[in-house]
Amino acid sequence: MAEPIPFLVSEALRKAGFAHGFSTRAGGVSEPPYDSLDFATLRDPTALRENQRRLAAAVGFDPSRLYQVHQVHGPELLVAEGDPASLLRQEADALVAEPGSGHAVAVRVADCVPVLLADPRTGRVAAAHAGWRGVVADVLGVAVRHLVQRGADAGELLAALGPCIGPCCFEVGADVGESLARATSSSAIARRDEARGKVFVDLRAAVRAQLRELGLRDEAIDDVPDRTSAGCTRCDAQRFYSYRRDGDSSGRLIAVIAAR
Repeated sequence: MAEPIPFLVSEALRKAGFAHGFSTRAGGVSEPPYDSLDFATLRDPTALRENQRRLAAAVGFDPSRLYQVHQVHGPELLVAEGDPASLLRQEADALVAEPGSGHAVAVRVADCVPVLLADPRTGRVAAAHAGWRGVVADVLGVAVRHLVQRGADAGELLAALGPCIGPCCFEVGADVGESLARATSSSAIARRDEARGKVFVDLRAAVRAQLRELGLRDEAIDDVPDRTSAGCTRCDAQRFYSYRRDGDSSGRLIAVIAAR
């Protein structure tokens, strides 16, 4: 019997009774260079099924009710229903699971911010894939407004931001930085390199600012694992995959949450 895989959790989501988790790269069966807990959907299907089974056993959901989508860095949202394999072929970057459905929704990342949202009042949950393009496209606004339209109070929503690239490593063009700042706040720009026309972006700060603007309380937004370089996917090759660091040799982390 395989040892339980290690995964990261939000204390706020745990206390509210939501089964959820953010994976690391440890505890799976994927071969190098994707070793070992890779959740990319277009590689070894046998390894992927086993990795998903281990994740489901550790987090506490039925692997046959795991819903994902074909992520494209946009603002589209889908509700988890029907055949999971069919939904995986549809383009979106946010997924919602209905209360009492037993469904789990997940997003895959390798530097972007995985965001898990939960409504303690109804038990409805959402997962969103928030890279800089998704943040500018308002994928988080789409997800939060969907929850509010279905009975949530934005001030009561919980959010958890999983492992992502940190401001120490996320260098982009000045135009990208300015786009993020306009869509969120000036806190999105951690520092500037005027001579090279580059900026270092704090994606966590950008996502947090956007969620606060949407009505979430700052104290209801968890950083997992934290806001230092300990949570930077590019810095920590032992625990995390990073496309910025490894390119096409990078695996994919997963963030998952099940409806209550």
